[in-house]
Amino acid sequence: MNCFEIEVASDVDESLYDDIDFWVHFAKQNGVEELYIYFRYLDDKLKIEFTGEADDDSSSSSVVSREELDVASLPKYLYSSCPSLKVLRLKGCQLQIHGNLHCNQLKSLTIHGFHFDNDTISLVLSCSPQLEVFIFTLEVMNEDLSIESSSLKRLSIDRYLEFIDGQPSGETELKISTPNLQTLEIYGVPHGYYLLMNVSCLTSATLGFYGPERYEDGFFNYDYPVEDALNEILPTMEHVEDLTLSDWCTQMLLGMKKKCWLSPLLSVKFLKLMINASFDEHRQIVGLLEIFPNLKTLVVQHQNVVIANYPYQIRRARESLGFETKLPISFPLQLRTIEVTWAEGGNSIFPLIEIVLKHASKLEKMVFRVKGTIPSNSLFLASQKLQRMTRSSPTAQLIFCGFRVDW
Repeated sequence: MNCFEIEVASDVDESLYDDIDFWVHFAKQNGVEELYIYFRYLDDKLKIEFTGEADDDSSSSSVVSREELDVASLPKYLYSSCPSLKVLRLKGCQLQIHGNLHCNQLKSLTIHGFHFDNDTISLVLSCSPQLEVFIFTLEVMNEDLSIESSSLKRLSIDRYLEFIDGQPSGETELKISTPNLQTLEIYGVPHGYYLLMNVSCLTSATLGFYGPERYEDGFFNYDYPVEDALNEILPTMEHVEDLTLSDWCTQMLLGMKKKCWLSPLLSVKFLKLMINASFDEHRQIVGLLEIFPNLKTLVVQHQNVVIANYPYQIRRARESLGFETKLPISFPLQLRTIEVTWAEGGNSIFPLIEIVLKHASKLEKMVFRVKGTIPSNSLFLASQKLQRMTRSSPTAQLIFCGFRVDW
């Protein structure tokens, strides 16, 4: 048996645990390699608490506290030897481990839960000597978090942040010591200290820091320390070749460059910028290119989320820092490929394209990825605008893709 999924959609009680144990045992007896356990009921309850809203198909409508939730512990049969299990995915559970796990063959572990602490994570890692992929989402519990593993090759962390009266509930330290780690992804609101040790094999990184979207009294008054987090993390990424940055990280990196920050990112060849829908000044991105002198591919991808206080934050930053929108004549732009997303009305992307086409003498192709359904006349006008732009690379191809034309 390659894959087995268990989805719990009703309230959790003792009899239900017996059923889950039975099916886990059944999967193990049949040599399951990939096991997925989804406590949908608890997941929906926790979504209500964090967002104030439930999924459309959720039968729950009242906000509950974490103390009121039943704890969905791991099925007991997972504690015994499971030699065939290579991939384990858990979602919506409050992870509580009593005893030792025996997952000697486990290669990939994904946990989307809220109630597990540093001791639990350490136990999981110590009992999984061949674990290569560890992806988890957790709520910050006001304690330090340490990830130490010699087998991990990919680590993805998404930490929720609790606010009390508009301020973070506490600062914590995230320590990562993974000598064979190749891919690192960190998401969430930065709220403490970051210590990356022994990550010399790291070649791909995603820094998805962001700010909270709303607060009951209007805007959050928390001063997001994105720049502090970047100053702690980026110096350890001198070997990274593939880098993805969130919208907030892009803005802070532009500000750091303006302050004469010395970039350690000289090895980056692929840069992906996840730009928010509220971002209306794409020419600022030009100021980033000097930070990456060996950049070969630039991808500018729009996100659909509009953060409520985003325009104010970005407008204030732009006024105070005066982001650059030009490249020095002497700067050797090495870009071979640029890919941008565009939707009708998003004309602020064209000044960026014009600057890049003018300076990228080695450009081989420009991919213009269109979002959604576009009227044929709008697509024609966009095409004409691009073709009229000056190109320093006469052989560069212009490629349109991903669009649906409304005739």
